[in-house]
Amino acid sequence: MVEVQLVTRKKDVAFAKVQKYITRGPGTIEPPCPSFGPPFFCGGCDWLNLSYETQLKYKTELVREQIQSLNPGIDIPDTIASPVTQYYRNKAFMPVGKGKNGLEFGIYERWSHKIVPHKTCFLHPPEFDLIAHRCLELMDNAKVQPYDETSHTGTLRHIGFRCSKDKKQILMILVTRSAKLPFSNLLVKKLTSEFPQLSGIVQNINREKGNVILGNEEKILYGNPYINEEINNLKFRIHYKSFWQVNSAMLQLIIKNIKGKVQPEDTVLDTFSGIGVLGLSLAAKVREVFCIEESSDAIDDGKFNCQLNDISNATFLNGKTEDTLPLILNSPEKYTSKIPEVIILDPPRTGVQKSVLEEIIKAQLSHILYLSCSPITLRRDLNILLESGLYEIISIQPFDMFPQTWHIETLVELKYKK
Repeated sequence: MVEVQLVTRKKDVAFAKVQKYITRGPGTIEPPCPSFGPPFFCGGCDWLNLSYETQLKYKTELVREQIQSLNPGIDIPDTIASPVTQYYRNKAFMPVGKGKNGLEFGIYERWSHKIVPHKTCFLHPPEFDLIAHRCLELMDNAKVQPYDETSHTGTLRHIGFRCSKDKKQILMILVTRSAKLPFSNLLVKKLTSEFPQLSGIVQNINREKGNVILGNEEKILYGNPYINEEINNLKFRIHYKSFWQVNSAMLQLIIKNIKGKVQPEDTVLDTFSGIGVLGLSLAAKVREVFCIEESSDAIDDGKFNCQLNDISNATFLNGKTEDTLPLILNSPEKYTSKIPEVIILDPPRTGVQKSVLEEIIKAQLSHILYLSCSPITLRRDLNILLESGLYEIISIQPFDMFPQTWHIETLVELKYKK
């Protein structure tokens, strides 16, 4: 039971904000973060007030509710727990604003652009917050102003971080409205002396209005614009703009699961590949790998990682999946000696474009591995594949990639009905 404040009332629906919890259901706990729940409503965590066992139970139920009806006879096992449930995110971007005592950073309040400040976030490493607090203290001294999205004035828009899983390399990204950043040399000197784990400091310049965080210009203020990581005995260089799963420990479990589903004679298409962590992790086991990725920075990382790991049977293709996939499927002789057997779909939350699914159906690819971070768009896309009558679901496995939130990663395996 909750006490709420009515925000909006429409004909058949009403929206309200929780003001006070009167009674709580089973599995609830006292959230350890003061920024969670009323009156702050930080948008970072959804389920910090639930025990981890309860979170896993609800996530399993969520996937079963969305997917089970597509194949009622298939067993959907329990969600695989994350080895790390707090401070697990290896990447974070936080907006910067003006607080009572100067510059402040935090997470947007849910459904708004109001910044909820925090001292220590339970999702990303404490080192991120320590460095961010010190950075903004130095910027306050230099009279740096925060960005105002209404007037399109001010300088500092976001402060971001990416780290290796051992936290020995931390990359800091300062997103600014213009190229001018006062006393940046002094800032670098102070921060790198106090935080020796800083392996790079990048000033990313975003001159545009809108909600897109990163711009197309950058200045390397210190070190490198990437970190180095190792996953399952493979080494990876990861640019700050490149996609990389935020939970490195869970990523290792997903790779292990996918490895068990491919054969030595397979040719694999890794779409929406990022730097190619899934495809390159399979390279030693399969015949050939093709990685399709839109980001040129990620492509550069992927090619570099092939050399770094002596991988000679992987090819990176720069382009959108919806544009590049038809080229491979319609003229495979230009790329490989045969039609690929396996396609990996690892799209953003919006899911796979319908045209991509139609190309897969048309080519009658024999094996699909769909890794999704949204059960809703996953169901939509699976429906399209199943309605063709050519595919059946072989297995479904949920993974808890995002503890303390309702989000979940799900791997679905489909095979062509021969």
